[in-house]
Amino acid sequence: MNKTNPEIKHYDVIIVGGGPAGTTCALQLRHTNLRVLLIDKATFPRVKICGDAVVGRSIKTLRKCCPEMSDMLDTLTPKARITKTRLSILQHKPFEINWVNEAYCCTRYDFDNMLMQAVKQFAPNVTILENFSVDYVGNTDGGVHISNTKSGQHFKTPIIVGCDGAQSVIAKKMTTTKLSHHDHAAAVRTYFKGVKGLDYNTTEVYLLKGYLPGYLWVFPISEGFANVGFGMLSEAVSAQKFNLREALLDCIHSTPALRSRFENSEQVGKLEGFGLPLGSRRVQMSGNHFLLAGDAASLIDPTSGDGISNAIVSGKVAGETIIEAHKNKDFSAHFLQQYDKNVFKIIGEELRKSTFGLRILMKMPFLHHVGAFLMGNSVINRFAKRFI
Repeated sequence: MNKTNPEIKHYDVIIVGGGPAGTTCALQLRHTNLRVLLIDKATFPRVKICGDAVVGRSIKTLRKCCPEMSDMLDTLTPKARITKTRLSILQHKPFEINWVNEAYCCTRYDFDNMLMQAVKQFAPNVTILENFSVDYVGNTDGGVHISNTKSGQHFKTPIIVGCDGAQSVIAKKMTTTKLSHHDHAAAVRTYFKGVKGLDYNTTEVYLLKGYLPGYLWVFPISEGFANVGFGMLSEAVSAQKFNLREALLDCIHSTPALRSRFENSEQVGKLEGFGLPLGSRRVQMSGNHFLLAGDAASLIDPTSGDGISNAIVSGKVAGETIIEAHKNKDFSAHFLQQYDKNVFKIIGEELRKSTFGLRILMKMPFLHHVGAFLMGNSVINRFAKRFI
């Protein structure tokens, strides 16, 4: 097909993936004259397998990116306002970490749908195309050509943003990055209702004997209703032949602090798995005519497993970079390298510290006991929290 073919629709920007990274990018472009196409393979609202914790700088960045959506954030329900995390390490006395930034737990079904509705309401220059799976990505004169063979729809753009998750079609086509079990984690999650003693403002994390380097989480969504999951580094899953689904249920039933609380609870929905490409390595995030954001760019925090915050940050920076690229009419790899630099100016130090901490704990697991003992001391605890 040539560029004059009427079947090919042209957009100034195409964003593939309507999760936090893609919608944030679209919102960042809402005051421009750029014609933006936002594509997702699902129809919203849709289920997204995740821990459902919207923490760190997520909300702060969204409010800065699109102040008009503040009411949506405030009225989103159901959600739990999180003020602290209770960490239990190897059955030592639990200790708590207070959150400074605004943080919530809410299902991705609701959170991502809210973001999509914000794009529809506040970004009139964005065309949304749902239920569209990209099965062809090709370089073409002056840009990128994508299509869906079955539907026969074709699109062309000078710059494409891959926000399509851990199995990104755009990343697979535009880069040579391969899966690294050393820099990847696997997790499972489900929901339980009727959980006793659930603190509506507190996320719970358990590091348990026999299940390192992994952890169980219990994140409240609403009264008695929680997202419960278990995650572990993929290399450890392979080496120790872990069954994560069995591990999650065993952790609940064999841990005294949890067993009685889940005794009369009811599992809601399937126990489902997902992969997490970690930010413990730098991968290619940009090149000629493309950017990658969120999980597609391997930006998940290696220690906490949080990917939403960095997805939102990278989506915002992607939008800013696209504006500059169009101003300069330059979509070259050299020009777009500023995107990588600007993303890592914001999150690079955190990722480096998190990666270092994870590697140390992998090599010296006895430090779990040391850390739990030290944090159990009230004086050390107060001192340490200044740096967390």
